[in-house]
Amino acid sequence: MNQKDVIYVDIDDEITSIIDKVRSSGHNLIALVLPKRATVLQSSVNMKLLKRAAGNAKKQLVLITSEASLMPLAAATKLPVAKTLESKPEVPILDASHNEELDELLHVDQGEPADFDPDKAGKKPVGELAGAGAAAGAQSGPVKPELTPLPIPRAKDKDNADESVELDNTDKKEDSKESDKKSKDSKDKKLKVPNFQRFRLKLILGILLIVILIVGWILANIILPKAIVDIGTNTSTVNATLTLNLDTTAKSISAAQETIPAQIQSSQKTQSQQVATTGQKNQGNSASGVVQMSAGECSGTVPSDVPSGSQLSSSSGLTFITQQDTSFTPTISHSKCTFEGSSTTPIDAQSPGSNYNNQTNFTDPNNSAITATASTATAGGTDNIVQIVAQADITNATQKIPAPNTTLIKSSLEASLQQAGLFPIQTSFNSGTPSNTSSAAAGAQASTVTVTQTITYTMFGVPKSGLQTLLNDNVDQQIDTSKQAILNDGLSKATYSLVSQSSTGAVVGLQASAVTGTKIDIPALKKQIAGLKPGDVQNIINAYPGVTTVTVHYSPFWISSTPKNVSKIHIEFKSTKSNANGG
Repeated sequence: MNQKDVIYVDIDDEITSIIDKVRSSGHNLIALVLPKRATVLQSSVNMKLLKRAAGNAKKQLVLITSEASLMPLAAATKLPVAKTLESKPEVPILDASHNEELDELLHVDQGEPADFDPDKAGKKPVGELAGAGAAAGAQSGPVKPELTPLPIPRAKDKDNADESVELDNTDKKEDSKESDKKSKDSKDKKLKVPNFQRFRLKLILGILLIVILIVGWILANIILPKAIVDIGTNTSTVNATLTLNLDTTAKSISAAQETIPAQIQSSQKTQSQQVATTGQKNQGNSASGVVQMSAGECSGTVPSDVPSGSQLSSSSGLTFITQQDTSFTPTISHSKCTFEGSSTTPIDAQSPGSNYNNQTNFTDPNNSAITATASTATAGGTDNIVQIVAQADITNATQKIPAPNTTLIKSSLEASLQQAGLFPIQTSFNSGTPSNTSSAAAGAQASTVTVTQTITYTMFGVPKSGLQTLLNDNVDQQIDTSKQAILNDGLSKATYSLVSQSSTGAVVGLQASAVTGTKIDIPALKKQIAGLKPGDVQNIINAYPGVTTVTVHYSPFWISSTPKNVSKIHIEFKSTKSNANGG
């Protein structure tokens, strides 16, 4: 079955453009759909050129048109014509009335020069071809005019719309009645307008699919691939013990003193707790009075004076304070000698309060021989109770402050040190002495008191390269460096212990188990095996002296060769003959 192609001719197309479309088609059978009132093929020369171009390209041409004016020209060039793509193509047959015009058409076509080349003519403009034809006609004699196209019938309303046709790639034969019926039905169909919304959706989905495929390919072939190469060697384990001096004032590493420059990272955490006060204070007035003091019967020497500010206790156990010095003199009354105060003594209650009123009898707590009597009871004491801060309230608030989450604080300090490019020494984590402040002092009037606690946390960090330098130096002193190399310094699994700490440094003990074995330049080895198959990787590594086994693991499962990115290659050493060396 011949392959078919449908070419739609635009009303503005020239004959050269149509010929190019016919020649460039990859099919043997071509349906040339002509627009209504197409003038480009209403010329015998153009029709002849199209016929010859199709013949030279070995293509069968069918004109799809219902223009009556093109039928004589198609008949003259013997080009098949069909009304629609579904209709059966036939070469038009003219009646007797058109014979004379047909003869004239053929006569005009025969007037072409003998050296006429249709291929070259197909690449020239129509005007140039017409000029060349006129010149040839002038040399050979008078030329008859071309046939006048038949009148073009007025199109009906339904003819004004372009017909919607569908391709039919089968060579089925239908009788003329069914063909005419389909042709009529096809004329009634409206023009199919492309669905641009659907086209845009398909375009977006297509682009999204391409992006997903690209991202998936990058993920599957660049990001996820990883290789783990386990190398078994005759290795030795060397235990390294160091006493590191972390010094924030040091500028360089000292292997002899095991000193390494350090940086201290601090974090201050503040928390508060508020409680209600429980203390009370009477801010009323204090009672006062006047007493006559006596030191008992006369005997021996005169009692010492009672200085101002001395305490007197009432019979109710309340304390009063003398307001002036009092001296004693012998006084005889009723034939009895006693030591009486030389004058009356004013007294004030030690604290405000109405309970200090109505007191008349007093004693000296420091001298039982001294008594005092008020001729008029004490008075003037009033009550005004207010809430005050007790020391117990401050203590209670301090105890209620929740303990900080030191795990989070430690993680934060580690992250800060790592961000600064330092290796955090976790064991140097230290909680400073809490600093407590209260919103009111003990004894101050307040209904609540708030205690704020501030603690400063610190941690030391050192350059990781400095640690490796000190650790490797310690291990190198215990091995024969001409035959052995450090395969794993053990820093990732090292343990630390804090010996002492100050504001500018710390002393930290470090213990690590390093693995030594055959010298292998790991960075160079990674570059050498990048992109190779497992067998090639094993052959290369087995060539190193001291290597006993090589195992290559790839992930994910679809990876079959070593990644070309050396950062995706992990080399691990496994000891097949361990010799512990205490160091």
